[in-house]
Amino acid sequence: MCITVFYTSYRKPFIICRAEKGNLWRTQSNNAKKGTLTKDEIVQCAFNLIANKGTEGCSMRALGNELGVSAMALYGYIPSRESLLNEVVERFLKTVDTRALRGERWEDTLIRTTLSLRRAFVSSPHFAELMCDPCVGPGIEPYMLELRLIYLGQGMPEDIAVQLIAITDSYLTGFALRARQNLRIEQAEAARKQAEADAARFATTSRVPGMLTGKANPAAEQPRFNERWRQTVAEGYSETSFQKGLLVIIEGIRAGMAGQPANWQTPQ
Repeated sequence: MCITVFYTSYRKPFIICRAEKGNLWRTQSNNAKKGTLTKDEIVQCAFNLIANKGTEGCSMRALGNELGVSAMALYGYIPSRESLLNEVVERFLKTVDTRALRGERWEDTLIRTTLSLRRAFVSSPHFAELMCDPCVGPGIEPYMLELRLIYLGQGMPEDIAVQLIAITDSYLTGFALRARQNLRIEQAEAARKQAEADAARFATTSRVPGMLTGKANPAAEQPRFNERWRQTVAEGYSETSFQKGLLVIIEGIRAGMAGQPANWQTPQ
């Protein structure tokens, strides 16, 4: 016997069935009943949740709610949450430009691929934090391998290629995390300004000078730490500043060659 129940919190119908033998009840979503749920859909749903809410918003329960199944049902497709996060990271990195372009010099490869990842982080800052999680190493590995193969194909010595990838990875991660921090500051500032606007709207008079009168508060005219830091990040962590840092890395690699030519490039 089965009946359909609509849970308003999920906004999706669930089928409640009683087994023919015994009184055990089980629940399953329409997707699960029809067998339409796939691993790819689960990974994409997790990808979207992390892009919008970060990893903290992508619990297995939250993911199950989005897909209309129980959290436990997901483990029939994904062995663990750690495995799921690695799948998400690998999918995110597939959006980054890691092509091997004919005749391209290694300096141009470095700038092109690193800027591509930085722009992806700017568009989806939550992924910068996710990629700092130690558990997602396997998801990052294919991306790192692609870069390594490009540099080796250009004739770069393996030890130099490994060093270059490690330096740019650390540099990029620092920039990305600062951008994420700037976003949080902007959100906090927006919430503060909204609260002040709400207070001013409802408080037209006050017996305490300077408090909730809607007039300018002298203390508010002083630069706030958050505002100064926001300006620092906006200027010092811009894409222009980022590219200048890449040039410093390039010059460092050349200097480390002790006078030997660093003229590596992809074959024509």
